[in-house]
Amino acid sequence: MSKKWYEALDQEDVIFLHQLAQADFKLSKLSVETGMSYFVLKKRMQKLKLALSQKTPGDSDFKSYLDLLVEQRILPQSIADVLYQKHLEGLE
Repeated sequence: MSKKWYEALDQEDVIFLHQLAQADFKLSKLSVETGMSYFVLKKRMQKLKLALSQKTPGDSDFKSYLDLLVEQRILPQSIADVLYQKHLEGLE
């Protein structure tokens, strides 16, 4: 069984993603909140994206990703269901 994308994250990555979510995914806002340079944060995000893109098998994990968002109470189940259905329709 292949590794899920979130299993590739270490604790620092999880903390960074949580901080990014709290800052509405805006690096400038996160920069103000953490005192870290915008460019340092951007480089960190690019490094994380690269690492995840190399370890993520692709669309096959989309449902698992939606399930994780629901489990973490980031996304309501009803919206996840609609997104997944639209995803499947887009594949046809």
